[in-house]
Amino acid sequence: MQQKAKRNTRQKQLVRSVFEKMYNHPTADMVCAEVAKADPTIGRATVYRLLNSLVEEGSAIKVPVHDGADRYDITVKPHDHAKCLQCGKVLDVSVEGELPRVKDVDFTVQGGAVLYYGLCRECSQNT
Repeated sequence: MQQKAKRNTRQKQLVRSVFEKMYNHPTADMVCAEVAKADPTIGRATVYRLLNSLVEEGSAIKVPVHDGADRYDITVKPHDHAKCLQCGKVLDVSVEGELPRVKDVDFTVQGGAVLYYGLCRECSQNT
């Protein structure tokens, strides 16, 4: 079976450029809003498709958020995230320590990602 060639279209270049400047772990809708400012002819479905293609090719990661829309991250090296329960901001975090050991099953953890919940510095200072 022949593999489909990845095209680097003008739309993909624009979505990538906009996304790379957004260091706030944006949702697809947030990226859509910024892309629309630069080119209102690029539709929402195109932005979603192109973000997912960036994830598939390893240029971005998708951060699943259980109580909201998935976020996208330009930092692809393994790391964890924290979500503020008040403002909704998602941040990169580093956690010290070893990988967890799983009990009661024959399973060795080799990696993973965690989403922590709490309050960011700004929200905790305002409460």
